[in-house]
Amino acid sequence: MYTSKTMPVNSPPHATNCNCPTCRGVNCFERPRFFGGQRLTDQDLESAQRYVIEKNKLHNRYLVGTGVVCGLMVKCDPCCDGSVVIETGYAIDCDGNDIMLCQEASFDVLGYLKKQKQQEDLPYCGHTVYNKKAQFVEEKKEYLLILSYAEEMAKPITALVRDNGCNNSRCEPSRIRETFRFDLVETRTDKPDLRRLKVSDLIPDQSFLGQVIACFKTFQEVVRAVQASGEGERNLAENTAALDGSFKQIRNLVMEFYKKEPVIRCDLPAKIAVIEKGFQAADTPEEKQKFAVYMAYLLIQLMLDCVCNALLVRCPECCNEGEGVVLACITLQGNKIEKICNIVRKQLITGPSLQYWIQPLFSSLETILGFICCDFDFLDRIEQQLSQQLD
Repeated sequence: MYTSKTMPVNSPPHATNCNCPTCRGVNCFERPRFFGGQRLTDQDLESAQRYVIEKNKLHNRYLVGTGVVCGLMVKCDPCCDGSVVIETGYAIDCDGNDIMLCQEASFDVLGYLKKQKQQEDLPYCGHTVYNKKAQFVEEKKEYLLILSYAEEMAKPITALVRDNGCNNSRCEPSRIRETFRFDLVETRTDKPDLRRLKVSDLIPDQSFLGQVIACFKTFQEVVRAVQASGEGERNLAENTAALDGSFKQIRNLVMEFYKKEPVIRCDLPAKIAVIEKGFQAADTPEEKQKFAVYMAYLLIQLMLDCVCNALLVRCPECCNEGEGVVLACITLQGNKIEKICNIVRKQLITGPSLQYWIQPLFSSLETILGFICCDFDFLDRIEQQLSQQLD
């Protein structure tokens, strides 16, 4: 998967203070207001256009998603061993930019690698990323082909500048052409061993299931701590130290939960203080064990709150994904392209894509429902039976 650890090698990194819009999260908007007699400048018109652009990008980021929408299949170039051809298509990057290829594009893989040089790791929104540029080598290597959004100025025209009259000594571009660029990122060598791969390893930590798994892992720690506090109940006088250790462990888990999860129980610190005070004032191991159980109950409740909070969808950040959209994984062997794997891309789940994948199911269902609702008629069959009997 294309993460911040595999950022395109020639794309500028974000600043360490994370001031890029998608790193900050959801933005507030302000649109210009026009009125009669207003003096309009290029900044006013630009802000009106920027408002619409940013609203569309916001819609793409949080309502549509990131990935390949359609097309953009990468295939071998029949004319050149070191190039690939990318079919026409449409993708959306993590910043919400629409990336469109209106016609097939050719990308010189070997030529790209020859121009690269080594470069030190660069910060990417507070993270250290794998940003070493690929070298042209003979051994077998795999590279991710990244499609990124780009802009270029176009159609320059003469700008009339008023300076004691009009002159036409300056040209300015009158259009901003939305285009694209291709990058190669060397895949990480520490790939997981499929033989030892667990189901939990396939679930992202920031997904709903990933959050729920984290909650239950903490719950298992609570169970182990409670079991440890209950061992040797026949001789509790000898387990005072064990009770103190278990209570401290459960309290630390409670505080860890409290710091990590959204604060929705405002009186939690006060309850923790009361239970802790009662535990310290308890004279017998039996009383201490009761307060340890109270603290365990409190942590179980926090675990349930954790699962409930996992149902809430967080706003994704572009920093967690990196710029651009992965199209394919290209394997090079002996300075030639050996194979191309397109399945590594992140495909957006849209209405047309669902229709494409499960169209046979809907076609069969449509045929069955059409027969039941339109062709099959009990009244016709009854009339035929009655007419046969009357005759």
